[in-house]
Amino acid sequence: MDRALNTINAYPPQGITGKGICIAFLDTGICPLADFIYPNNRIIAFHDFVNGLREPYDDNGHGTHVCGIAASNGILSNGKYRGVAPQCNIVSLKILDDAGHGNAAAALEAINWIHRNYRKYGIHIVNMSIGTVDKSISASLLMACTALFNDGITVCAASGNENSSVITSPGISPNVITVGSWEEHRRFRINMGGKVYYKPDIFAPSENIVSCRSLSFSFDSPKREESLIVDSNYIRMSGTSMATPMVSGTCALILQKYPEYSPSQIKRAIIEASMNNNKYLLNIADIFHK
Repeated sequence: MDRALNTINAYPPQGITGKGICIAFLDTGICPLADFIYPNNRIIAFHDFVNGLREPYDDNGHGTHVCGIAASNGILSNGKYRGVAPQCNIVSLKILDDAGHGNAAAALEAINWIHRNYRKYGIHIVNMSIGTVDKSISASLLMACTALFNDGITVCAASGNENSSVITSPGISPNVITVGSWEEHRRFRINMGGKVYYKPDIFAPSENIVSCRSLSFSFDSPKREESLIVDSNYIRMSGTSMATPMVSGTCALILQKYPEYSPSQIKRAIIEASMNNNKYLLNIADIFHK
């Protein structure tokens, strides 16, 4: 994260750390590492839609890595691998199993859980480092994300990795901030409901991102090698899944500074700041220089 933070100009005003803002992560869970729970436990809720367990865990490692990019305070690395919003609160919703696989039912159930509980936990942002090209699932996911948008919740979703010529759902939604890989940097014309727009909305670094390593990190999934281990607490991973939480963390920074902002205003602020470099690269400092 040290190099990635420089790339996205992650220098918000002093004191803007995401404190008091909550991000919900739909993923493989979270390992309660010191970066999340010390000196204060910022994992304020955990719900397991896969195995029904009550205590936070991550038997795959993807979710912990994603959470770290957005929300780690970097205490196990003396701040070197801190996240974008190192003091934000975390709600972890486990919808993917130990192999990183999931289904539409779990995702929709988790989104419904957010509808019922977002006021209780103060959920302002939803990170979905997931996506699908299955058209039978897509419509339901789009409707669910629109409902979150109508609740005043900002949704950040990955553009996808499996097919670089397709934006996955829910990333195709105009109500979602869709995050693409800065290294690939490809945008696509979307036509939905007679309206034309371009996706991804924003790009962020996605290759060899160092972040938190779950104690139960699984090397059984594709493209996972022990050579990617940084140390016992951190590991490198790649993909738009890693780019997405950089934007989710940015949303937390914005909401701490401008709590009145709607999802549309947050999205506009992020995109307008990125246009200073004409390439839609996330630029955190410029969001606050206005």
